Amino acid sequence: MEIKELQQHIIRSFVGDPLSYKEQLNALQRQCSALLHEQNIAQQQEKAAGVATTLLYLFSSQDWDLEKAVLSYVQHRVSPGKKIALIGTSASPITNGHLTMGLEILALTDVDMVWYYLVGKHPWGKKLMPAHHRVQMARLATQRYPRMGVSDFEVIHGEQIYKDTMETAELMRKYFLPAYPQHQFSWVMGSDVAQSFHEWSGCEWMSENMSIYIIHRLGYEFAKADSILASDRHVYLKEDIVTSNISSTLVRNRGRDYNQEKILALVPEVVWDYLVQHRLLDPDVLAL
Repeated sequence: MEIKELQQHIIRSFVGDPLSYKEQLNALQRQCSALLHEQNIAQQQEKAAGVATTLLYLFSSQDWDLEKAVLSYVQHRVSPGKKIALIGTSASPITNGHLTMGLEILALTDVDMVWYYLVGKHPWGKKLMPAHHRVQMARLATQRYPRMGVSDFEVIHGEQIYKDTMETAELMRKYFLPAYPQHQFSWVMGSDVAQSFHEWSGCEWMSENMSIYIIHRLGYEFAKADSILASDRHVYLKEDIVTSNISSTLVRNRGRDYNQEKILALVPEVVWDYLVQHRLLDPDVLAL
């Protein structure tokens, strides 16, 4: 059976009970999450079939060209390497502060893209919102920006690689960079984090093999010339930089009573809607 014929068959199977666009996306999220955590091979196949069915229904109902989209994506994956800046974050949840940092990197450097690199688990053991929710909110928040992306590498592979290390530099060296050999990656950090970068395990390797952009944060001066990041390869963006003190903790603290007016300036509306829909600001949501 041809793909187009299969799509039509799927569309007919939903007649009388059509899914809205939002329902399709929600169904995909639930199915992908279930697939990610399924250990039984037969059940994995069944759940993967559910994901494929919903995807085909999504393309058909939106009148999208599946073949064209897939070919474009594959060509993009194998296209010549890009300069990509990684913003490491737990994004619990992603905020307007995260987006501001990414937009400033795109505005003031020569990188092609910014990827938000989401941790699977916090390296210091802090409690976070469930990983699949954090990834979905980050994707919703960045979907309007063509040069932004979200990396769920740690979320997907964390159970295996965390047995070896949770150190950022080691994860970059052993796992992440080898997975994308065609790209040239840099790392983004605030001047507050840069002050203690020399204490990171593997910081020497990271400073020698990756360019690092330091975003100035009010109240946190960074003596770059006297640091491990003194090389011209690393850039301290201090003058004429837009910075923010918005944090995920601030969002969670202000949003406890689900009063949108209290966090209008803190998160994009799509993130607010998601937080409300999944009750992610409830006090018992955070987990290790």
